[in-house]
Formats: sequence, C-alpha cells, structure tokens
Amino acid sequence: MNTAVSDIVSEAEMTSPLIHSFYEFWKECCGDSPVPDREHFTPESLRPWIGHVQIVEVIDGGRDFYHRIIGTEIVEAVGRDLSRKYVSESSYGIGAEAMLERYRETAGRAVPVFRKGRMIWAPSNSWTSFESVTAPMGQGSDAVDQLITVIDYPGRQGVPEEEV
Repeated sequence: MNTAVSDIVSEAEMTSPLIHSFYEFWKECCGDSPVPDREHFTPESLRPWIGHVQIVEVIDGGRDFYHRIIGTEIVEAVGRDLSRKYVSESSYGIGAEAMLERYRETAGRAVPVFRKGRMIWAPSNSWTSFESVTAPMGQGSDAVDQLITVIDYPGRQGVPEEEV
C-alpha cells in the first residue's frame, strides 16, 4: 500500500514558514559555494528546526543512504525511528527503492528539492499533509556526502507552530 503521495514542487508553492526559514538558512550557509559545508549544520544552528530534521549520509556515491538523525516530530508522525539504519533496510510506505531514488535524485542534482503532499500519520492511521525540503551538504568540497531534510506537518494536531 502506498502511504505517501507527493510531488516535487517549487519553493513558491511551499506555505510552511519552517520550510522557508530553513531554506534561507541553507542558502546563507552556501556562501559562494553551490553546496554548503556541513560544519554549518550544528545542533545549535539547527535549533529552530531540530525536531523536524532528518540527516542521511550518502553511501558509495548513492548506492545507499544511512539515517544519521531523525527528529522527534518526524518519529512521532511516522511512528518509528529509523536513526542509525540504512534506507535499503528500512520500511517505507512507498518502498525502500522509491526512497533511495528520491535521495539519489537530490544528491545528483546537488540543489534543494521541495516536496508537498500527504502521508499516513502513524498514531491515528489517518492522512496528514506535509511539506519538506531536502538539501545537499558536503565536507570541504562541492561533493554531496549528506542530505538534510526538514519536514513540516502543518495540519497535524499536537504539533505547535514553531517560531522561526
């Protein structure tokens, strides 16, 4: 069963202040480089988005991806914590291969990808809307070695509006 429906959209189609503010922060971190150095993305600098952050490491040029961090708001929304697990070994409503392709596409483009859609919210097994941006990061070069995603669930009850 497909538990997520989403499409790549433009930044202009995003309504979440959380997504917009993170994207502005990401652009500031780029400076003159097309891909920002991941040293900019510390827990302190990510504080406004921390519960909504997911970081995956690129493995073998995109053969796989490894979940480094999954924020608490994401864990609550999907009903499980995939931290410290490979994408290929994880369970997704759309399938692991579909998730791998999404990450490969973003890593290959080396630019942020915005998505907007709906997904099954695990605790109530009901549909909820989401907006996300997945952006590349590197370490001392323009090569993408990690992806950082910020996900917002604007219509979900129990998630207070973040001040950003």
